[in-house]
Amino acid sequence: MVKSHALYNDITKISEDYFGPAAPRFVSRIITNHLGKRPEDVTHKDVPELLTWMKLTMAMVTDKPEVVREFAGRINELS
Repeated sequence: MVKSHALYNDITKISEDYFGPAAPRFVSRIITNHLGKRPEDVTHKDVPELLTWMKLTMAMVTDKPEVVREFAGRINELS
């Protein structure tokens, strides 16, 4: 359980570089609404599906594909 909470924190920390103070809410909502679990229960096995949703969302808020790729690469390194 502690490891999963650490994973959630790592995902949120990376996301803060792109979404600023909205990152915790962004990550939490994607995990809850699209993975159907509590943020602290996210596991490394969830990262690929989580990343799919995160990339889609990121692509809607930026017109820079390189930023989406960079963000996705950093999250993917956690899996």
